[in-house]
Amino acid sequence: MAGRILNRRELRKQSDQVEQTETGVTDTAATLAVSEGAAKRKSAAAKVRSPRKPKVPPRMKAMWCIYDGGMKEVALFDYNQRAAAEAKLAVLLSKPKGMYFLQVVKQPMPAAKPTETPRVLEADKR
Repeated sequence: MAGRILNRRELRKQSDQVEQTETGVTDTAATLAVSEGAAKRKSAAAKVRSPRKPKVPPRMKAMWCIYDGGMKEVALFDYNQRAAAEAKLAVLLSKPKGMYFLQVVKQPMPAAKPTETPRVLEADKR
């Protein structure tokens, strides 16, 4: 087994002194290198990035949905067709088997397609 070092503080002081004498010689060269590197970093850090635009949440539309007991969609109706949805629910509830209920659901609207304007060619103008 290795013996325990009892004078570790003295050994630490000696190693620190050796490091200081070595760095004293190369300290001037290191200072020049650091100052040149810092100048390069400052020019690189000057660039400012613009923040990313936040994503716009999709437009949602409300609909009436009839679900069965397993939360599966049975029928879907527009929000203004609640009477038709309740009539369909009454028909489904009149059956002896199964449980159904009506609930409002919000679904994303399909993206609006830009309308194309007809281009008039120079040949058509004549």
